[in-house]
Amino acid sequence: MTQLDRTTPDVGNVPAPRRPLEPWTPTPPSGIRWLDAEPPAPPAPPRPSRRRVAWLVLAVVALLGVLGAAAVLTTGPRTMTVQGIVVVAVSGATLPGAPCTAQPVSGWSVSIFGADGTVVGSATVPRTGYAVDRWATSSPFADACRFDVLFTDVRAGDPTYRVGVGRSIADSQPFSGDELERTGATITYGR
Repeated sequence: MTQLDRTTPDVGNVPAPRRPLEPWTPTPPSGIRWLDAEPPAPPAPPRPSRRRVAWLVLAVVALLGVLGAAAVLTTGPRTMTVQGIVVVAVSGATLPGAPCTAQPVSGWSVSIFGADGTVVGSATVPRTGYAVDRWATSSPFADACRFDVLFTDVRAGDPTYRVGVGRSIADSQPFSGDELERTGATITYGR
């Protein structure tokens, strides 16, 4: 028997051709999608009534008004920090740069008066300053004692100010508002 003879089927015994097997998939009922079925859409929220919207707008406007008024009341007037120098005439044989004290101003307060005459800032004169030759009257010795003071939270915006030792405006020296803010206040006492 030849190779060809072995593979050739008998003519009377020929089986029907077979279809290849396919994977089984269920057939879903019509109108339903199994895997990608979507949930029903939620109902639309009810529209708020015009009256409710009007009250809501009124409440927001009132809240903004209250917050704005509170901001205006709490901010207060503008303030500034002023560097001050108090120079007090002294006599003696002290060399410039040495520590010094000057009675009666050591420990006193220095006041800044606004344009209306009220005290708008104050600072305390330190107990010890340093000797300077301010007027060259006792060379090579110092003729003054210099004290540095710092004024904080001084009311700003006045066109003119006065600065003096103590609480009396009588012995104070004038300054413009711009001058006080830019260069500070240098005052002399006892000369």
